[in-house]
Amino acid sequence: MPEYALRGRLWAGVLGAVLILLLMVVPAHAALPVQGAAATADYWLRADGDAPLLRGEEREAYARRLAAKDLVHDLINTSETRAGETVRAQIHEAAQGTDRALSDLYAEGQLLCTEQWQAVCDNRAIEGIGATVTARPAVAVRRADVRLLPTEDGWFESPDDLRYDELQGTVLDPGEAVLVLHRSQDTRFAFVETRDYRGWVDVHALAATDWKTWRDFATPEEFFTVTAAQLSIDGRLYQLGAKIPRRRAVDGTDRLLLPVRDAGGQLALREVRVPEDGRLVVGRLPLTRNNLMRLAFAPLYTEYGWGGANGGMDCSSYVQNIYRAMGLDLPRDADMQERACSLLPLAGLSAAERYALLADVPPGALLFCPGHVMLYLGRDAGGRPLVIHDISSYYEDGEKKYIRQVVVSTLDFQNARGTAAIDTLDAVGFIAPAP
Repeated sequence: MPEYALRGRLWAGVLGAVLILLLMVVPAHAALPVQGAAATADYWLRADGDAPLLRGEEREAYARRLAAKDLVHDLINTSETRAGETVRAQIHEAAQGTDRALSDLYAEGQLLCTEQWQAVCDNRAIEGIGATVTARPAVAVRRADVRLLPTEDGWFESPDDLRYDELQGTVLDPGEAVLVLHRSQDTRFAFVETRDYRGWVDVHALAATDWKTWRDFATPEEFFTVTAAQLSIDGRLYQLGAKIPRRRAVDGTDRLLLPVRDAGGQLALREVRVPEDGRLVVGRLPLTRNNLMRLAFAPLYTEYGWGGANGGMDCSSYVQNIYRAMGLDLPRDADMQERACSLLPLAGLSAAERYALLADVPPGALLFCPGHVMLYLGRDAGGRPLVIHDISSYYEDGEKKYIRQVVVSTLDFQNARGTAAIDTLDAVGFIAPAP
């Protein structure tokens, strides 16, 4: 799609809208979170909100575009062998700069020293990668961290921080299929490629299997989707949008197929009954505006977790999980999600002009600012544009406020410079065409 065609239609009403919206630009106190009726999914449901936003062929074309840009990974159709040089480059890229030079980071409350940093970097055993690498199929048997470097130790920006580990990349759901490309020198970590990431995973969180069984987890013909913020089944924690393979038992009832690692590190399967609490649906939900709203509010007020730490989600995994529950796999990080969208740039516009443009932006669009992504809900009965997002912190009168949860908010909350969110937006991102 070319630069978003909505711009022309939006600008037609800007002059009149500016006069009204200027009245909405108030001194920037965040008032986080917005509460009341507007903080419920029902408030945002529409009579015409059940129409599909993307057809099957449109979804497939979108997925192919993202895979071609390496924003998501087509594990099923990838080659089982790849050049060692490519894997070495991917390992360096996965470190996201943490391997370039010793930074002022803290481990266990102490400043990270050169020896610690070098030992972790060396543990990647990059020099042991040969001319070619053969990928090996594996399945996660529990919720597992995907790390930037092969260590369980957290590296933090301050000695008393335990929440924002600089080495935490993302998490795997139980049953998630991965490709193992390399092992660390101490053999405790596997370097893996997932549907949306590359990084290091504890080998005990993975079970090796054959290609056919692996594909049954990667693309199961029949499966359930988690529609709650979290779901614990038989000691395994799943997050919103996770797939769980489905099997019909002899007695005609449905069973969930759960992954188990046996004593030899191989994959085994355990069948359990389907919980009857409404938090699982068969297959994926249709991609509609009303389902977007229902799923967006499912994790309301749940705890923020940087890179999926502490059983939580962060801003981009929150958005990603909403869309994957409807069968659309977005990239993992906010900057990559922005690259996956058709964009309406906002650079150079005043706050009033930005508010005017938002008046015609459809619900479910993504709002991007540096390091953060929000899902646009629309305007409430009072005309305020509202968003829902998984936010860690904001500033009020120069003071940092930690909120660490999924909330509904206005776009008045400030950053460290005292700038309101509306003025920090880079672009509006569209995944599905606007009506």
